This record gives sequence, C-alpha cells and structure tokens, in this order.
Amino acid sequence: MRSETSAIEIPLETSDDIMPGVVSCPHGWGQEATGTRQSRAIATPGANVNRLIGRGELDRLSGTSALNGSEVTVEAVASSRRDR
Repeated sequence: MRSETSAIEIPLETSDDIMPGVVSCPHGWGQEATGTRQSRAIATPGANVNRLIGRGELDRLSGTSALNGSEVTVEAVASSRRDR
C-alpha cells in the first residue's frame, strides 16, 4: 500500500462487504522500528500504518491527525501461498 508519504507491505484480502475503491486497514503503530523499548509490541511485529499519513494531513472538523480518508494505491508485491 502506497501513499504520497510512504509505503508499507501488508497482507491483502478482498471482500464484497466493502465498497469498491475503499481500503480498510487496521490502525496500529507497527513495530518494525529498531531502537525502541517496546518489548511487548516487538513480540508481534507489523506495518506502521501511520507512515502512510503525511504530517500536514489534518481532519477538517477536529484539526487532529487525519486517520481516515487518506488516498492510497494498492499493488501486489508477491504471490500468496494460496495462489501457488
């Protein structure tokens, strides 16, 4: 998944329950960063979804960080084991 700011690699699953053109990704900090003291979080690593959000992206109503509605592009990087 790629935005203007960054890119992350996450597993992808399609669903008819989500409107075409919409991506739903669990919000989380991710634990791939080295040099942190997050021992519990490091035990279950994941992608940092926040990397996709630019520093200047703000929610118009609240003025806080925009956690929803960010534009992304999704592209395949590798085949899943089910596809082989």
